[in-house]
Amino acid sequence: MEGAKKKVSVKWNKNTYEIELGNNILEVKALLYSLTQVPVERQKLLCRGRQLKKDGDLKKVKKGAKLMLMGSADELKAPTKKIVFEEDLTSKQIAQLNKEDVAGLNNLGNTCYMNSTVQCLRFIPELKKAINKFRAEEKKDPHSKMVSEMGNMFNQLDKATEPFTPLAFVGLFRRLFPTFAQRGQSGHYMQQDADECLMTFLQVAGSALDSKYGAEKESKENVVKQLFGFSTKSTLKCLEGEEEVKTKHDTAHKLSCFIDGKISFLVQGIEKSLDEEVELKSAILDRNAKYKKTTRLKTLPKYLVVQFVRFYWKKELGKKCKMLKKVKFPMKLDVESFCEKDLRRSISARRMKDKEARDKELGLDSLKKAKVDNGDKMEVEEIEPADTTGFYQLFGVVTHKGRDADSGHYIGWVHQQDEDWSKYDDEKVSPVKEEDILKLCGGGDWHTAYMLYYKRLDVMPEEKPKKSKK
Repeated sequence: MEGAKKKVSVKWNKNTYEIELGNNILEVKALLYSLTQVPVERQKLLCRGRQLKKDGDLKKVKKGAKLMLMGSADELKAPTKKIVFEEDLTSKQIAQLNKEDVAGLNNLGNTCYMNSTVQCLRFIPELKKAINKFRAEEKKDPHSKMVSEMGNMFNQLDKATEPFTPLAFVGLFRRLFPTFAQRGQSGHYMQQDADECLMTFLQVAGSALDSKYGAEKESKENVVKQLFGFSTKSTLKCLEGEEEVKTKHDTAHKLSCFIDGKISFLVQGIEKSLDEEVELKSAILDRNAKYKKTTRLKTLPKYLVVQFVRFYWKKELGKKCKMLKKVKFPMKLDVESFCEKDLRRSISARRMKDKEARDKELGLDSLKKAKVDNGDKMEVEEIEPADTTGFYQLFGVVTHKGRDADSGHYIGWVHQQDEDWSKYDDEKVSPVKEEDILKLCGGGDWHTAYMLYYKRLDVMPEEKPKKSKK
């Protein structure tokens, strides 16, 4: 049967390995790398003296065939540091050692866009919990299998002591969505878009994870909508001829940050995306007309994704190019100004309530007649305080390095604790600090923030004093 795997043996040096041979040469080489530590670029796989170079070559290999692998493994270098055994460590050192995250993902042919996205998503505990509940039911349809493989990948990464090779997940993802399996003229897999990858993940997860797998027991929405979805209200006002106003209600899973020569901060770019000029058919004028579109958030998601709209189509070059302009983003994002009037007033009431509680703890006099200015003067006591503060805390960043969308390299950056972050560059994981994250704002060929992942703050954390630099 087309696509079926065949059992073959592979001899390398004095060792022989029994493997299942599929029809994807890169996946076979990734498997051999995990067995032999021979890097993919050094591997020469032979069958009866002929080198297997392309996917089509694998189809000619018969079941039970004996293959030969040539190539030298990565050299195991002697340790440069003194070896310390766990029993010699203090309890604090053991705790520090156990929290270290070494779970990188091996690249299976330009999959850095996927690896960086996965590393951010796996730090969303509600999503992992929902997927693990779903996996227990062992559903067999393609989308369910993909969600289950995603959960398996999360679990493997959480307990990994060495980089993980996501063969099953990547293979299934590419089969279900051929766009992500496109190859260039050289035959190698092409670079893809981390935003499109995320939206595809969320679409599949949303179709499989209905409300029963979510943490919100009373909600009828699927898990993705519970975690990432939010409602918006758009007002469209005609700028030509007679006054004509349209209102539209919608749902979304991310905000966009538009970029032009005047945008220097994330908030400015988001505001530009929420207040834009569009062209629509006017029923009164019976032709296309310009409208002022104003969009505001009616609800706030538990997790807020923001995309920097950096890629644009350049006609003369015939490809998508990238805006490198520096756009600074905050660790703590205030979304109050993006909200519609009622939600904005409710957030203001919540902040005033929190301030009064803090003042009381400090023994300060509270403002007894505090008011919210919303056009009408209205006492805070008459407004129901929001369940959330209107602030979001940054916990994940996906960056892109390069000049255009079809090339370059993606890296994931995830918050661990305090000012400690981890940099996930495919299989390589390294510690970084908050100050390194703030440098990812663009302005050159360095890693530039493309996707931001924020978590809603329903309670404001206590501000910890910054460590003084010596």
